[in-house]
Amino acid sequence: MIITSLISLFLILITVIIHYRGLCWVACLSKEWDTQNFFVPPILMFFIAVLHLFEIVIYALVFYLMHEFTNLGGFTDKFEPHIWNYLYFSGANYTTLGMSNFYPTGHFKVLAFTESLNGFMMLTWSATFFFSRAGQFFNDN
Repeated sequence: MIITSLISLFLILITVIIHYRGLCWVACLSKEWDTQNFFVPPILMFFIAVLHLFEIVIYALVFYLMHEFTNLGGFTDKFEPHIWNYLYFSGANYTTLGMSNFYPTGHFKVLAFTESLNGFMMLTWSATFFFSRAGQFFNDN
C-alpha cells in the first residue's frame, strides 16, 4: 500500500507540474491572439483538452506498467489487457465517472481514487482558467 500511495502522490505532483506549465504556455500564447477572432476560445479549449488527454495517457501508462510488471493489484475478470482498456479506465477515472465494465482490485484502488481526485482538481483548474481567459475575450468584444 505504501508503494502505491507514493506512486499516486508522485503522479499528482507530475500532473500538477505538467498542467501548470501547459496552462502557462496556453496563457502566454493566447495573450498574442486577436481577441476579436471568433476561433480563439475554441482553440484555447482544444489545447486544454489535449493537456488533459496527455495526463490521462500518463495514468494509463502507469496502470499498464504496474499491471504488467508488479503484483500490487489488477482489475476484475472482465478486463482484457489492451492499451485501449487502460486508456478507457484511466479516462473514466480521471473524469471522475469511474464507470466501466471492470474495476480495480488490490492496491490499484488507491491509484484509481487518487486519479479521480487529481482529475477533478485538474478539470476544475482548467475550467477556471478557461473562463478567466475566455471572459477577457468576451469583454473585449
